[in-house]
Amino acid sequence: MEREKLVSLWQEAWSDGLWYTPWGKAIEDLTPPQAAWKPEAARHSIWQILNHIMFWQDYTLRSARGQKPDREAFAREQEQRNWEEPRETSDASWALTKRNFQDSYQRMIALAQSAEKLDRPLYHLLHESYHFGQIMYLRAMQGLPAIE
Repeated sequence: MEREKLVSLWQEAWSDGLWYTPWGKAIEDLTPPQAAWKPEAARHSIWQILNHIMFWQDYTLRSARGQKPDREAFAREQEQRNWEEPRETSDASWALTKRNFQDSYQRMIALAQSAEKLDRPLYHLLHESYHFGQIMYLRAMQGLPAIE
């Protein structure tokens, strides 16, 4: 895939949507309880999905800077952060998570603009798109209106 097209797809995912709801709109109007809601205890919440996405984006961004952790350190970090539950379900905590997600998203665009290889930014675009499909189903399961 050419760089310009990949960057364009990343940018469209947030604001225009590719063939689905834009990522920014999918999370912007959620309340903290809606973001933390799970259909059952063994499932993940929208909040956890965002934490999962950010965890893997952070790993990729650190690796691109040559800061790849050793296996043991990474295993510990993965256990703690991969599907991390919110520490508190407050407006401030949810606002911070959304800001952190948008910042991480912007860093992924920068990576797509500058990386020697484009395989990781492409992989993440597909990975994140999958998870935003899950987010839209979790919204629907809570009875939230569709986003046009």
